[in-house]
Amino acid sequence: MNITGVIAEYNPFHNGHRYQLQTARSGTQADFILVIMNGDFMQRGIPALWNKYERAAMAIEHGADAVIELPVLYGTASAEYFAFGGIQLLHQLHCISQVSFGCEIENLSLLQAVADFLIQEPDSYRQLLNQQLSQGISYPKARANAILQTMPMDSVTASGLEVLLAEPNTILAIEYLKALTRLHSSIRPVPCLRTGSGYHNESLSDDFSSATAIRKEYLRQGCTTALKPVLPASVYSALASAYGNHTPITMEDFYPYLQYILWKPPCPLTDYLDISEDLGNRILSVYRPEYTYEQFVDAVASRQYTYTRISRALLHILLDIRKEEMLRQTASNSMHYARLLAFRKEATPLLRELKLHSEIPIITKLTHGLRQLEEQENQDGLCLLKQDIACAHLYEQTVARRYGIPAANEYTKGILIQDSGHV
Repeated sequence: MNITGVIAEYNPFHNGHRYQLQTARSGTQADFILVIMNGDFMQRGIPALWNKYERAAMAIEHGADAVIELPVLYGTASAEYFAFGGIQLLHQLHCISQVSFGCEIENLSLLQAVADFLIQEPDSYRQLLNQQLSQGISYPKARANAILQTMPMDSVTASGLEVLLAEPNTILAIEYLKALTRLHSSIRPVPCLRTGSGYHNESLSDDFSSATAIRKEYLRQGCTTALKPVLPASVYSALASAYGNHTPITMEDFYPYLQYILWKPPCPLTDYLDISEDLGNRILSVYRPEYTYEQFVDAVASRQYTYTRISRALLHILLDIRKEEMLRQTASNSMHYARLLAFRKEATPLLRELKLHSEIPIITKLTHGLRQLEEQENQDGLCLLKQDIACAHLYEQTVARRYGIPAANEYTKGILIQDSGHV
């Protein structure tokens, strides 16, 4: 069976995502497409516009055959951990033929060369990287500079790579390749050339716009007609109906919880993932109770710390995601389980294939999954899954408080099974 994996967030699902799923299927001649998708919180340090179940339903309707949740520990981490978590999940299923990912170039040999260079981390690279960081340069920029100045390449290649290393999709592509190499995985990497506006572009454009631009428009004005050309019709309709009823949700809605933690932290801020001593001190020194969330992030931001880095650090405080947990989980060499969120009824053969070959349990019912991990005495798996449950409860309680609706119960949410074919 030919199965292609895709790692995504879909916040929200847009035309570019539909294009990638179509390209992944046709380009790899896949029998089935399996998506590894973030839960309710994103890698950029923000909550999803709406919950994981509705986003999974969009993916199923527009090209995916099954959606598995990426645990929040990895889904909210830096590009390296995010990519490793997604790839390791696919790898441990033992039936994935290839992984398709969006990228600004299709030159796989160049991407692999950079990935191999970063795995080796020559002394010259490490020294220059540390030197740049000590000068207050942000990590993404410092790493790009160190690669360009120490990796052997001709001037033409260096010129092109300098532009690409500023693109989040290229950075993730390199991390996917690093993860595949480190795991000695047989999964074949397949770059999908990104089309339309850039990842960071905040302006809407015809047909293909970035998720950043779409979120900005939706948060500012709701589901305006300007969003119609850039979203599948059913997604546009669903977003329009949901607006003001149970979406959108932003970090501002979670800010009171974060403020309480910052008022009396349960542990040193350096215990949390992505927080150095310098950043921890900066967070506490600039915090003012009267700040909004956006004002707080702006106050912490500096040349060294990007908006995304700060947002991710604050999200880790909010969700109680700590360095020790990441170290323990990565040392375990396992993702422990694969939790299914949704699948297409016609994809039942895919589920049989997963259950036949996977070295980790395929969880379709939460209580059964917890019991199975308990019977296996898999403490690392239990910690990972319980963290996902706690974060989902926080998300749903926050949505319920903002919109005055009953909170969804994670234990009673069943997987989505869709009967119809793809749109």
